[in-house]
Amino acid sequence: MRLLAPAAERAVAITLLVLVLAASPLLGLITPYLVALICIGVWLATLLQGRLAAAYADLPSRLLLGVFVVLGVLFAVTADAPSDALRVFNFIMLLLFGPVALLLAQRAGPDSAQRVAALAAIGVALGLLSILWDLLVNGESRPRGFNIGPIVLSNALLAIAFLALGAALVYRGRRSWLYAAVPLAAILATLLTGSRGPLLAVPPLLLLSLVWFWRARFRGSPRIALWALGALAVAAVLGFLLVQGRAATMLTILQQLAAGTAVVDETTRIRFALYEAGWQAFLQSPWIGHGWANLMEAATVHLRPEDVVFARYPQLHNDFLNFAVAGGVVGVVCYLLILATPLVGALVSPRDSLRTFRLYGASVLVVTYFFAGLTDLMFGFEFHTMLFVMLTAILLGYCRERPPAPA
Repeated sequence: MRLLAPAAERAVAITLLVLVLAASPLLGLITPYLVALICIGVWLATLLQGRLAAAYADLPSRLLLGVFVVLGVLFAVTADAPSDALRVFNFIMLLLFGPVALLLAQRAGPDSAQRVAALAAIGVALGLLSILWDLLVNGESRPRGFNIGPIVLSNALLAIAFLALGAALVYRGRRSWLYAAVPLAAILATLLTGSRGPLLAVPPLLLLSLVWFWRARFRGSPRIALWALGALAVAAVLGFLLVQGRAATMLTILQQLAAGTAVVDETTRIRFALYEAGWQAFLQSPWIGHGWANLMEAATVHLRPEDVVFARYPQLHNDFLNFAVAGGVVGVVCYLLILATPLVGALVSPRDSLRTFRLYGASVLVVTYFFAGLTDLMFGFEFHTMLFVMLTAILLGYCRERPPAPA
């Protein structure tokens, strides 16, 4: 039994794929609300058809549903007002994952990964074009998307670009290597925006991709490994020579950290002040935290007087600390479960021809969100929570050889 009529199901699935992969860099912060409205409709249709049990039958759906419930209990227990408990709806996409993944699975097929990569390539191209427009036409020193900040856009482009690269692992046509241009475009976009935090994910993503291609395409050839490492070294040197502006200051910051001297860069110093205050707040309530609504209030009392002005920020610029302060040890476990879900789901998925794509794509998601979350909020922020959950649903549900057998 299908969740919707075949024509409606196809239209909803295509709309979600286009919105998330191709249109999100252009639509920006409107995207998560459009996607959430559609996904709520899918959830209600699933409920009315008595298919919720089937929607939450697999391990990834149960993990994300469990995290949503636990976070809801945590935020209710630590709430100072009834509205504080409603902060759990920042994570509503965790609840909606199961029905959406089930819907997308009905459209699965052997060419699905190729379609995903093509749509992702379009999204990266649109994101890069919007940045070039802001840079060359509007004359902005830190270009951004039309409706999205430079850091948020850069992290999104890196995630979907390296996901697109995975199509070259499973499709062996002459043009498969064109997918390599997609992450290069995303890296260029990130450099142009002057976003430094997202660049932390680039070296591990490049290394991850090299390892996957070395094993899957070149069967572990030592000669290819040496060539790949040499190319990566040359690319790194060229990157350091070409990087200008804010991104270039990363080298100075790393040198100061290695030497144990004070970090001069102001935005980095602010982050370290927030990290120290966040850690002290965590120690005050290490098991269940202070609640998402009290995240900054709990940390502010530990800021130095000259840094209290930075309490205006809505979060601590680090995913681990955000969950630690908001939910204590239980919150940290929830964070790790969210992060691990794509990889767990890929590991237990069918052993079909797209399994490699799912495993690679899941690895890309975990690496991107872990490193991006070192300096910014990823989970709990509407855009990136939506993107993570939807990319996971697309990978695990849509990117299969065939739809699952009816329950």
